[in-house]
Amino acid sequence: MKEALERLDALMNSLVEADQTGAGIEPLRVASELGHIRQLLAEAPAVIPAKGGQKHFRCEACGTVVHGNAAPARCPTCGGTKFFAADIEQPFVESGAG
Repeated sequence: MKEALERLDALMNSLVEADQTGAGIEPLRVASELGHIRQLLAEAPAVIPAKGGQKHFRCEACGTVVHGNAAPARCPTCGGTKFFAADIEQPFVESGAG
């Protein structure tokens, strides 16, 4: 997961730089990199096993689901600090961000 986030950050930075400098971008290179990032995300474990009766919280930054009586201070996967309640039966809960 960490590698995917680092690659995504690097790609976003290169797109911003291209926009600010007027440099061209290579759409096929961007698409290829997004494909690699997507694969890394698909292969990453996103659910940490729960201990009986605990609530589920999804990290807004990376989507990792953690369990406990309250949301953790930091995501164990990416270090994010924003969580929302998530029903484990519905893995694609919208965060409302955006």
